[in-house]
Amino acid sequence: MSKPGKLRSRATVLCFRGARVLLVRRKSRKWNFPGGGVKPHEAPLNAAIRELQEETGICRERLVPLCTLRAGDIVHHIFTMQIDERDHPVPQNEIVACKWVQREKLAPSLLKPAAAALLARELPALIA
Repeated sequence: MSKPGKLRSRATVLCFRGARVLLVRRKSRKWNFPGGGVKPHEAPLNAAIRELQEETGICRERLVPLCTLRAGDIVHHIFTMQIDERDHPVPQNEIVACKWVQREKLAPSLLKPAAAALLARELPALIA
């Protein structure tokens, strides 16, 4: 657990397939966008690539940087990518489920607090 007031850095990948966005879930937790902590001396892009592969089995080198923003004590480095119908995310490591959700059906109650905070920022990529 992080110390109060200490900023954490997270790489988040918004994966789209048409009007749907990919969510991942750990056991007994709410849904989140693929991603995770940026290790010391790791570039956010490399963390995003690593986390996407570790959580979904999808290996992509060309993620599109969207923005960096702070929500609470987390600095989110946000990347996007389009996933075509041939790619099938498969839950890996600590992830127990992956699912596609229509953008207009994304709701804070469905998401972990960090993901809900991103949704509250009304990023154009997440607006239906």
